[in-house]
Amino acid sequence: MATSEIFLLTVLLFSSGNAIGPKLRLTVYYESECPDSETFILKQLQPTVQQLQNNITLQLVPFGKARSINYGNDGFECQHGSSECLGNMVQDCALSRMKQYTDVMKVAYVACEMETRSGAKGDLLCVQNAKLSPKDVEDCVLTGEGTMLQLHSEYQTSKVRPSFIPTITVNGVFDQHIQDNAQVDLFSTLCSILKEAEPCAKHYNSMALNSLLINQR
Repeated sequence: MATSEIFLLTVLLFSSGNAIGPKLRLTVYYESECPDSETFILKQLQPTVQQLQNNITLQLVPFGKARSINYGNDGFECQHGSSECLGNMVQDCALSRMKQYTDVMKVAYVACEMETRSGAKGDLLCVQNAKLSPKDVEDCVLTGEGTMLQLHSEYQTSKVRPSFIPTITVNGVFDQHIQDNAQVDLFSTLCSILKEAEPCAKHYNSMALNSLLINQR
């Protein structure tokens, strides 16, 4: 195949991917001190949201395999200890104040928490870095609002009943195949659904062009 034909094929592939279409609803169920959650958020979720921010809407649910005690009146029990319970609540409180923030900004905040464990240590540095009021978030944690947010996160998580954390759903549906692939390559996994999204079209164009060039050798 001539170079001009390769170029034409690439242009045609790219032009078919300009439509934005309906956004995917991506929900991530995770824990504030979970190593697997940290790896997923830093290595998969953050770069993917940066690339597909116009094609997805993101919901972050910091609860995981925790459980409420006496409907939250006696606190929560968390997989990685009491500091994780605090970290989950701090993140829930902060995220509840970020409704007008972009998904990129929300993930940047959560990535800060996962990397530094600030909230789990009672440090509101990441909250401050996100341009939120530390006092407002602290009041949320201490006055009972944080408990209500965590009970809601518990309810949302119970509907999915995850066996592994982090777990994702797409448009409210859990699919084991998507779950498994997302842990390794979230961007390509979502692009397998969002084929016409421009970042995905560019991705597939690059793959097609590389394949053609390899076959030419």
